[in-house]
Amino acid sequence: MKRFLACVLLAAVALTLAAGAPKYNWKLASVLPDTHPVHQALVFFADELARKSGGDIKLTLFPAGQLGQEKDYIESIKIGSLEFAKVSSGPVGQYAPTFQVISLPLIWRNLDHQHKVLQGPIGKRLMADLDKAGYKGLAFMDAGFRSITTSKGPINTPADLKGLKIRVMQSKPLIDTINALGGNAVPMGQSEVYSALQTKVIDGWENNEPTVLSFNMQEVAKYYSYTRHSSIPDFLMMNKKLFDSLPRNLQTMIEQTALEAMEKHNKLWGEMIDKTVADLKAKGMIFNEVKDITEFQKAVGGVWKDFEPIVGKDLIDAIVATK
Repeated sequence: MKRFLACVLLAAVALTLAAGAPKYNWKLASVLPDTHPVHQALVFFADELARKSGGDIKLTLFPAGQLGQEKDYIESIKIGSLEFAKVSSGPVGQYAPTFQVISLPLIWRNLDHQHKVLQGPIGKRLMADLDKAGYKGLAFMDAGFRSITTSKGPINTPADLKGLKIRVMQSKPLIDTINALGGNAVPMGQSEVYSALQTKVIDGWENNEPTVLSFNMQEVAKYYSYTRHSSIPDFLMMNKKLFDSLPRNLQTMIEQTALEAMEKHNKLWGEMIDKTVADLKAKGMIFNEVKDITEFQKAVGGVWKDFEPIVGKDLIDAIVATK
């Protein structure tokens, strides 16, 4: 009798554990640290998927480059060793060529213009191109405008960049942009930038204000010059085979929750810029507003022309024409 009761008890415990165990255990990787304000949007995404699925989905976040660099994430998603990632749209262009249009210099008038394009028919076209490349795109997320940060002094004209080694992400449009402006573009993973600046391997890098603060780059490069030469949104993506294998209700849940996370992300982004700049100034960063962008526009004009055969002149024209 005791043995029977023990067996019943063990069976009950096993059933309880099984009932509470998630059906899907997935990973989401990001290079941003968990102290970055927009990391909250990823926490929201994971929590909402767990809530909406009644605990069937467990999405574990791996921030701060724990699983490598963004290029590693994109390749891992393709082979299925990683389920989700939030990456910059820049490196995605290596796998879906039309995505490179997003990174072209000075193509975005402002973030409203970018939202209208990427949340409209053009954005759907880019997502479809990514789908053909074997990935499932979920949402574009604001990453502001990229400007140049240097250790040697402010940038006012392209001539100030001459000979400077400037770190860029793995994005050919960005590499070509910095080179066209007179700098020497140095592709490099985000986690390497601080030490590269500290040891003078590079003279500067280009990114947005919150990322500068999140990685304490003001300690090694204190001049932030508002070139606003590019705006490359972050991008939430997942393994396409996994997505296609899921029941339709879960597919819809993931797509809708990703858009909700995008809205939260974009709201957080807008709210944090002024505070971020104030914090950076308090930490010794010197901001410089480029007063005349004309010389920058002239210098990068050839980059658009070079990418017409890759992304299509019609796509560039459609973005420019969007009001």
